[in-house]
Amino acid sequence: MQKVAIETDTVTIHYRASTRDGGVIEDTSGRKPLVMNLADEHFLPLFRKQIIGIQPGEEKTIKLDPQESFGLRDHLRQMTVPRGCLPSGIQKGDQLSTTIQGYEVNAWVVQLSEEEATLDTNHPLAGEPLELSVQMISIEA
Repeated sequence: MQKVAIETDTVTIHYRASTRDGGVIEDTSGRKPLVMNLADEHFLPLFRKQIIGIQPGEEKTIKLDPQESFGLRDHLRQMTVPRGCLPSGIQKGDQLSTTIQGYEVNAWVVQLSEEEATLDTNHPLAGEPLELSVQMISIEA
């Protein structure tokens, strides 16, 4: 019997992350595969959990609801600021990085008028159900 992945293993996988409507977010096919330690909290917890039990050569599709990935959209994470507070040349869709209460925060310009701008600090994938297709390549203990 082949080894299956356990929570302390380092695994090498190919994966394709997409929105459930088919929009591709990332795909490692034809590129360098992802090497990840299943104990590394940098990766989504449910993604790591779903890889446990897979063996080399096996493929699996993982469906994640928004609260299992990047969270639900929160309208309280939008703010309106005077346009003069932003760099000149800023445009709708631009990303800014700022510090709020000691934390670095990314914000996207979602509305822009001559006087003010609306910034959104939600993750761009917040509110999106995701689908991850995984192919296990190898497992290292």
